[in-house]
Amino acid sequence: MSSHKPTNTPIWKRIQDRLGVKVSKKGAKLVDDNGLPIPDAELRHAVAGNADLKWFIDGGKLGVETVVSVLGKQGIEFGSLESVLDFGCGCGRVLRHLGHYENVHLHGTDISRPGIAWCDANLNFAMFGTNRLYPPTRYRSSSFHFIYAFSVFTHLTQELQTLWMTEMRRLLKPDGLLLITVHGDHYLNHLSEPEKAAFHNGKLVIKGSESVGSNHCAAFHPQKFVADSLAPETGFKVVDFIPKGALGNPKQDAYLLAADA
Repeated sequence: MSSHKPTNTPIWKRIQDRLGVKVSKKGAKLVDDNGLPIPDAELRHAVAGNADLKWFIDGGKLGVETVVSVLGKQGIEFGSLESVLDFGCGCGRVLRHLGHYENVHLHGTDISRPGIAWCDANLNFAMFGTNRLYPPTRYRSSSFHFIYAFSVFTHLTQELQTLWMTEMRRLLKPDGLLLITVHGDHYLNHLSEPEKAAFHNGKLVIKGSESVGSNHCAAFHPQKFVADSLAPETGFKVVDFIPKGALGNPKQDAYLLAADA
């Protein structure tokens, strides 16, 4: 005979306790602890690499923690910024946790039309738009004080990285900052021996370039490549380098970049 006692706990409450997120009592939709709806599994998978609901929420919060801490090291409070762009926002994994910064004009853009449509319908504290695989965007020059791009340059060819970095430079105000995350030394085990040799020689390594812009294309960035090639060739300088510093994209390196005068 089973020793488990029957429970009268509603199923929505059991899901909430197990996943660590709130669920509407009607069971019609999931909401987070701020009452914001949670996108469906397909959209979550597109931005996080898996559909795990708890990681979608926790990973987004860790992304915000990364932004706040990296800027904080420069003596900058996120809430003091006037305009911020989440480049590659998907369905708002990170941006959804920034709505309480009421004085910051928040924007998000992504190549995913379904992701942007979801954000536009559910995250009314920010402005959203789509972009194509190739720049430019529709934003005016010098529009933003800060841009962050979590795991975007990890899926682009060298040509597209150069083009998009140049576009980011155009979109930033003269004193603006750019935060990007990339695959660094931690991901060497994903490379063949010849690819490792190229990486150690400071060369960008691209796998799956035929699927550029998707998770099937993976770029691997040596620190030397970012500091000596990618940044200076597109008008940036490295302000800070944090190995494995992207908390919401575990083990990716984080770079804070500024316009190079």
